[in-house]
Amino acid sequence: MGFFDRFRREAVDKSSAGVPAAGYLPTLGSLPSAAGVQISQGTAVSVSTVYAAVMQRAKDFARCKPSLRKIAEGRSGNPVTDHPLARILRRPNWVQTWFEFAVQMHVALVLRNNAYAVILRDAKGAPQYLIPVNPDAVMVMEAGDGSIFYNVNRVGLFQIAALRDLPVAIPEEDILHIRGLAFNIHVGVSTIGVARDSIGVAMGLEQQAARWIDNGARPSGVLQTDKKLTPDTAAKLKRQWEDFKSGIQNTGKTAILEDGIKWEPMALTSVDLQFIEQRKMAIEDVARWFSVPPYKLGVVDGYPRGASIDDLDQAYVNATIMPDCEMWEQKLDMVFGLFDDDLMVDFDERNLLRASEKTRINNQRLKVMSGLATPNECRREEGLPPMKGGDELMFPVNTAALGSDMSGTAADGAGRPDSGTLADPGNGSKDNNKDGAD
Repeated sequence: MGFFDRFRREAVDKSSAGVPAAGYLPTLGSLPSAAGVQISQGTAVSVSTVYAAVMQRAKDFARCKPSLRKIAEGRSGNPVTDHPLARILRRPNWVQTWFEFAVQMHVALVLRNNAYAVILRDAKGAPQYLIPVNPDAVMVMEAGDGSIFYNVNRVGLFQIAALRDLPVAIPEEDILHIRGLAFNIHVGVSTIGVARDSIGVAMGLEQQAARWIDNGARPSGVLQTDKKLTPDTAAKLKRQWEDFKSGIQNTGKTAILEDGIKWEPMALTSVDLQFIEQRKMAIEDVARWFSVPPYKLGVVDGYPRGASIDDLDQAYVNATIMPDCEMWEQKLDMVFGLFDDDLMVDFDERNLLRASEKTRINNQRLKVMSGLATPNECRREEGLPPMKGGDELMFPVNTAALGSDMSGTAADGAGRPDSGTLADPGNGSKDNNKDGAD
């Protein structure tokens, strides 16, 4: 029995609940920034703007429900459910839902430009599960013949148990690797690596603001007196005042001064105002790295003038979420050989573009009147039960062919009559259709 096998068995035999799993690896893959702080996955997400941008993008992608479909039918056909990948798109492994799996993978992709999941297969080679792996625990290796292997460092007892039947260097066909910008075709360039100075500035400004609050670094005023103070008296007064005012827990307390000492409040200086402006610029700078518009991060003045929320959301989905969906669709197609089976993965982004109720009702009305959808199809989109007779397409009468209200054929009696034949007056009388004239 190996060390890890013995360690797993001992851990299971114990009556404790288990061993805590590592949430992130703060010491691996870190890079120093010019601001003097180390940038890693753990430190980067401690910046509120980074966390908000990464989670916003990951959750929006996870909301795009995936389905397996026939290429020829697309969304107009029914989803394919008898393929092994169809089950994985509903439940990727025995621990996570698809939403949880998608968020974890996409956070890794946004932060590191690399997202890894090990493919577990059954005895026949069909895929069964996807086990996500932290990018900091993966090293991509190239063999002499051009083969690619992934050296996966098992982190935690769960990964040790889940990947126990796989070698340390896992072949390329058993890894789902979603990569972004890459210079060497194999590994994506870490976003937090190239953006480390921008993230470092935001982190430094946050830490500076926190230290100001803790220590009262920016004086809100000065103590003045007409008396001459000895060095000991001045030091004692300074110490007592700092103990009284420093720290957020002392905010709002009333000071009692004696011996002619006066408190002179100070207004915000240009340096203070510049610091506030720097923090706003840091938010915009970080948001650019992650392709998330500022209004999605709670920035009040992040709305462009003259643009509606629906227009902004449409632009965000088009520029950010749709490329993410396309990246996943093409990678899943390639890894699982879907094209050979005339199949495709479709991530439905329509949940992100759900308009207000008034707008949706007007759109549904136009679809029914234009013959694009039946009433029951529109009711289904609104979560309403079908109605009797609602499965028939309706067409407006003003779109029928010329010469008829509905049939599309020539009107009764239309056209040139035969030689010597009177035109049908349209009353159905055969007496008026006799040859010749009396």
